[in-house]
Amino acid sequence: MGSLIELSAKVSHVLAARHFKLATVVSCLSVTLLRYLAGLLVFLLATTVVFAQHYEAGQIHILSPWARALPPTSPNGAAYLILINHGARPDKLLGASADVAEHVEVHSHILEDGMMKMRRVESVDLPPHKEVLFAPGGHHIMLIGLKQPLAAGDRFPLLLEFDQTDQALVEVVVQSTDAESARKTDHRHDHGSSTNQQDQHNQDGSSTVSHSGQIKRFELHIHQGKVMIDKKTIRVTQGDRVELHWFSAKPIELHLHGYDIHIEITSSSPAVMHFKAHASGRFPIESHGGSGHGSLIYLEVHPK
Repeated sequence: MGSLIELSAKVSHVLAARHFKLATVVSCLSVTLLRYLAGLLVFLLATTVVFAQHYEAGQIHILSPWARALPPTSPNGAAYLILINHGARPDKLLGASADVAEHVEVHSHILEDGMMKMRRVESVDLPPHKEVLFAPGGHHIMLIGLKQPLAAGDRFPLLLEFDQTDQALVEVVVQSTDAESARKTDHRHDHGSSTNQQDQHNQDGSSTVSHSGQIKRFELHIHQGKVMIDKKTIRVTQGDRVELHWFSAKPIELHLHGYDIHIEITSSSPAVMHFKAHASGRFPIESHGGSGHGSLIYLEVHPK
């Protein structure tokens, strides 16, 4: 009888041990499965976001609609995208509309009287088998009278109207162009009220990559006749491609000496100086009009 009890105890012990091991295996499999499912969910969400950025309206393909995140006080904003005409005949973008703004216009920078000026345009040509880029400093869709702030991560619908193609409804993703730059720079399409801390910029700028290569990009806000930037100097290296994005609450004309670049800025029309730093030296950027004539900052181009 004692042997039978002892044998029963051993069997129970073995079964308990096997049950424990089985439970452990099941637990490990559950954790692994959950991790796999979580990873799969993240992948699917990411894939959805990627595919959501490609739209088609007939032969017109619309890629990567986005808008820059702005401070809550900004009255205006802009949307950017890429339009590709895969058709055999030309088309045009005639206009756009969005619920986030009171009014929407198509704008472009146009060379006028020797200066780059931002102007509303009636349409943008879309030649056959060509890509047309809407980006800061060029074509863009101006959002005038924002009804809500454009915060990073937000999305809003934008309706595009074409000449030959049906309308297209796309989703615009609001994003910061550069995380580090967003912490240091006040991105905006107006200047409004600001503090010195908001206007302080890094004279070394930030780098972005375009189809034509790397670009050194600076955002410069004129406040009370001054540009809040360290040592009043922008430093680049000879051969760099440079973009100076200018914003001002008051109308002003700027002239980059040495490169002979003129631009005109208003509160609703920021402007861009884009050039290749071919000549080395120290060049003044002067203001004309407004409170007078004088050097705002200097461009230093260092030899390679």
